[in-house]
Amino acid sequence: MKPTKSFQFCFDISFEKNLNTFLPTAYIVEDIDEIKYLNKKATTGVIESFGIAFEDLDSNTKKILTACESLKPEFIFKKFSAKIKSAKTIIDLQKDSKIDFAIRQHLKFHLSSFYNLIVHEQFPLSLNIGPEKDFYRSRVAVNSLFFEPQIQFDKHSEGITYTLSLKENETAFLPMNNNIDILLDEPGWLVVNKKLGQLKELNAKKLMPFLKKNSIEIPSKLVDDYFKSFIPEIAKKIDIDATGFEIENRDKIISCTIQPVHDFFKNCYYLNLYFDYDGYCFDASKTKKSHSFVDFSITNQPKIIQYKRSTGETFYTEKLEELGLSVIKNEFYGLNSEIENPDPFLNIQFVIDHKEELENLGFTIQNLKVESKEIITENHIVSASKDTNGDWFDIKIIITIGTYKINFSEIIPNIKSKERLFQLPDGNYFLIPLEWFSKYGSMAKLAKTENGKLLLRKSNFTALDAIPEIKDDVTYQAEYKSSDLLKATLRPYQIDGVKWLLGHFNSNLGACLADDMGLGKTLQTLAVLVAVQEQLGFTTKTSNFDLFANETTIEREPLKALIILPSSLVFNWYNEAGKFTPHFSKMQYVGNDRKQLAHRLASTDLIFTSYSIIHRDISVLEKYDFRYLILDESQYIKNKNSKNFKAINKISTGHKIALSGTPIENSLDDLWSQMQFINPDILGTYNFFAENFKIPIEKKQNEEVLSELKNLVQPYILRRTKEQVLKDLPELSEQIYYCDMDPEQEKLYEKEKSKARNFLLKTDGSSPDKISIINTLMKLRQLSNHPKMVDQESEIDSGKYIATTNYLENLVKAKQKVIIFSSFVTNLNFYTDWCKENKIGYCEITGETPASKREQQVNLFQEKENPLLFFISLKAGGVGLNITKASYVLFLDPWWNPFAEKQGIGRAHRIGQLNKVNVIRFISKNTVEEKIIKLQENKKLLSDSLLEESYINDEIEANLDYILNS
Repeated sequence: MKPTKSFQFCFDISFEKNLNTFLPTAYIVEDIDEIKYLNKKATTGVIESFGIAFEDLDSNTKKILTACESLKPEFIFKKFSAKIKSAKTIIDLQKDSKIDFAIRQHLKFHLSSFYNLIVHEQFPLSLNIGPEKDFYRSRVAVNSLFFEPQIQFDKHSEGITYTLSLKENETAFLPMNNNIDILLDEPGWLVVNKKLGQLKELNAKKLMPFLKKNSIEIPSKLVDDYFKSFIPEIAKKIDIDATGFEIENRDKIISCTIQPVHDFFKNCYYLNLYFDYDGYCFDASKTKKSHSFVDFSITNQPKIIQYKRSTGETFYTEKLEELGLSVIKNEFYGLNSEIENPDPFLNIQFVIDHKEELENLGFTIQNLKVESKEIITENHIVSASKDTNGDWFDIKIIITIGTYKINFSEIIPNIKSKERLFQLPDGNYFLIPLEWFSKYGSMAKLAKTENGKLLLRKSNFTALDAIPEIKDDVTYQAEYKSSDLLKATLRPYQIDGVKWLLGHFNSNLGACLADDMGLGKTLQTLAVLVAVQEQLGFTTKTSNFDLFANETTIEREPLKALIILPSSLVFNWYNEAGKFTPHFSKMQYVGNDRKQLAHRLASTDLIFTSYSIIHRDISVLEKYDFRYLILDESQYIKNKNSKNFKAINKISTGHKIALSGTPIENSLDDLWSQMQFINPDILGTYNFFAENFKIPIEKKQNEEVLSELKNLVQPYILRRTKEQVLKDLPELSEQIYYCDMDPEQEKLYEKEKSKARNFLLKTDGSSPDKISIINTLMKLRQLSNHPKMVDQESEIDSGKYIATTNYLENLVKAKQKVIIFSSFVTNLNFYTDWCKENKIGYCEITGETPASKREQQVNLFQEKENPLLFFISLKAGGVGLNITKASYVLFLDPWWNPFAEKQGIGRAHRIGQLNKVNVIRFISKNTVEEKIIKLQENKKLLSDSLLEESYINDEIEANLDYILNS
């Protein structure tokens, strides 16, 4: 939001009778050179009318407006009236001495902050502006000004005359002769002759008698009592002048003490030196060179002690500079830090760390005071131990500080809030070392506290990485020996993946395998399941013989792995399992009659089902106890509020695997959902996760929190990109992707197939002509791809289209270059239309593409990062193209001439190709396409020459019965 007009904030302080103090009011005016009247209070509505958003204001303006709000009588009444329900006014509250004291402390804190900010930022200020709001007449000057008190004692025969004067710069004046308003007692703030200033070293109440008279007479008989009660309080702060007394000079340094000094505006501590001259300490940051004091310690023999600073102070200042400290601000010392927002306690920590060295140099290091409390400078000792109790680590950390033994659980709130001052039982402070916040931060955030013990989930073991005494040194990598039951040879990176997954199985921890598409997540998972089966001894039948020699066969226990997939992948997994692990019993828990199969769930090795079924059948599935629960494309559960997420987390299982090439698609919410699945509560509840990780990372770009999150999840996500494992990949890998047809599409196909069978397989013994075969099979192929290829007006969905666009979407997210081939230009058009709808760039070559544009399309695809997709009709792209940037080749519709497909593959897989090429053929199940693929696999349709697509060879005619039958 941009302000609609220039503005400035002004403030007035007026006396509030009930609270007996001056309270501020904030105003806002248009920014002009000379402010005459204050008409608009700075309420939320008025500020917004200026086009100002409170959050956009600078920090000190926000602070002073907040202070004004906190000082409103109605705010104070609301804040303190909770304990006295019968109170109607602030006066009622003040009748309770404790509440009255709390109100005074509240006023003191916020008023002190208010006056400091007025002076620091030079905000316009008025005093008692009155109903006419005449700022011009009521304005007071706000330059940085100090009023220094001075006391004069004159001894005479009848007693002592006591006079108090104030000094502004070097000019002294008597309060009675000036117009003075006391704004705040301590710290003292005054307005003197329309000038705001701070009263040094004295409670402003001490001025009250001198506002009406110049001096006070103290009779001889009261002198001793008066000075014994009055002098000790102020004598060491205020310079005293006296006549008629004996004089003693003191100019020798007894000790040099280091003390922290707080900078209100920078919120940090500097170091100051105090030189003790045997009774009075000079502040090294001040220019004051001498101090006088009247000593009444001997009855009726008062004397003046005069203290004078010596050049011996330079010895100490030079030693500080030798240690690396220098004058930073107002003669205060500190470390020169390049960090913009250094640790506020940086310089105090320096003193604690160098305590022994400083004491050896003659400095006094004791009673380091912060907020009137002492900081302990003694060394501390940390002892830590860890036990394992089920799924938890039982952690014990004791910190010994002097005579105190502190359980670490007591310090956790400080670690979480990054508050370095920890209050000890005696009220003093222990300054928590800065490195503890990174060392113990992650553990403090995630551990539970029970009876003083810290309990941390074993799955959060990386939270202990920074604590050498108790870190978990286990590496979750198991031994793995290839099994004859697995009908495949694993590549090196796949063996690593299997070992990694097995390690998590053995440790009862979930895992997410997040390899790129095409790297064999399915095969690695099946290999793990075989290894688990062998490890558990479930692989063979055993025979027992009883006393009567009867043979008893004991069936092996089933593996019971529930594998949840997108609907389009169920058959593909089922097919892959049949190929790689034929010994497993397996079932597809899909279809309208699936509940009739439920009785087999407890006795089957591999159960394949879809996300769409899980939430519908959760009442059935939650009754079973599965050994393994595996999610493929686990980003399907990224929405924590979805039915899928809720249903899947109800399923009872001992072990979990998530498989995904894109574990984080949109935001960190995706990561939380998947980690919650594989290792519940590893990142806490969602609200905890949002507060501690999501908001700091996504909204505040906090790199430290991002690093902490990565460390927590790193043991449970194994991600390898194609580029990382190129050397382990074959030059070319081929895969068949089986697609379910849409139910309506399947009905239409079956109807057309029946017609084709009746037409082509004649019972009279005559053979159909080849043109009829070509046209009939062509129509079935088209229906297998998309009903709209046969009837443009059809409203029936295509199962293959849905599966292919999902696959393409994942490849686009993974930024993979892809060539998509089809025999039919009309089929390609469905996918280019999909690209347009989803704003995905693409290249395209069909028979209608002119030669000049073909070269331009190839160069665009080859040379630019985008577009990622290249659609080519099989005929147009068969020869003459060199497209070496693609790492995926997709065939949308197979044909019985494998040579034509080989030509297409050759466009990408050729000399100059740096990528390994994955070939995927999309096949509609139970169609002519599946039959063609099986014939190809049986080598019944091999051709060594380029055949026209319209050519039908004898083998196809001979296998028409196979192609057209179920």
